[in-house]
Amino acid sequence: MRIGDFEWDDGNVLHLALGHGIEPDEAEEVLAIAPLVRKTKKGHYAAFGRTQAGRLLVIVFEKRASERVRVITGWDMSGTERRYYQSARRGAGP
Repeated sequence: MRIGDFEWDDGNVLHLALGHGIEPDEAEEVLAIAPLVRKTKKGHYAAFGRTQAGRLLVIVFEKRASERVRVITGWDMSGTERRYYQSARRGAGP
């Protein structure tokens, strides 16, 4: 999935920061550094990935026009999510 730009406003920035302790640049890092992306039941996307600092996050986003995405929410991966992510990464090869 190609991402060209991010749609940020006070709503999604505050939700990530206050609700989950995630800064916008961390969400962008996850989406930029080869995330594992899958579609959610609600039609959004969940990206599993690592920040440059090594934090493992799940970032939920929606696609907009022209390779633009809007981050909806995010959280630190649970143990189950970490195992899923690491297992999928091992299967992806070098």
